[in-house]
Amino acid sequence: MGYDAFREQLKRARREQALSQQELAARSGTSRVTIARLESGSAQDVRVGTVSSLCEALGLEIVALPPRSEAAHETILAREKERARRLDRRLAHAVLAARLLGASRGDASRQVRRARAVVDRWERDGLCSDHYVSRWRSMLAGPVERVARALLEPGEWADALFQNTPWSCAFVAPR
Repeated sequence: MGYDAFREQLKRARREQALSQQELAARSGTSRVTIARLESGSAQDVRVGTVSSLCEALGLEIVALPPRSEAAHETILAREKERARRLDRRLAHAVLAARLLGASRGDASRQVRRARAVVDRWERDGLCSDHYVSRWRSMLAGPVERVARALLEPGEWADALFQNTPWSCAFVAPR
């Protein structure tokens, strides 16, 4: 972790615990001025003992890591991009659930029927596994309110199910 990341984590941990700089100084045996300099980024040199005392007072753990290679940074970036894509897919399905609940009963029922027809096509044409089709059928079963709830609480299979969704037509913004 670089110095900027450390100082941000220090400041965040202090604020999360609702401690003033003065309270953290008393708890850690470090001066308030040193803490202010650390948090502002103006401290030039920081002793390991000071860092250790502050981390102990905040319940933070100090870990020494080897410098990361460019490949390691690319791996981390790729993981974070995939994580962001998963969150975007979850959000899109949550928005869809809200739209289903807010739509007229007829419009919402048509959208659910359309999604069920997509799952039927997946099964008929062998486009997805039986297991995948079965999970989507379960999520799409019942009245619109139950379908919306299933989209909001899809369980442990959410990320897998939302990669290939029968709702793709519902995500296209109207022109």
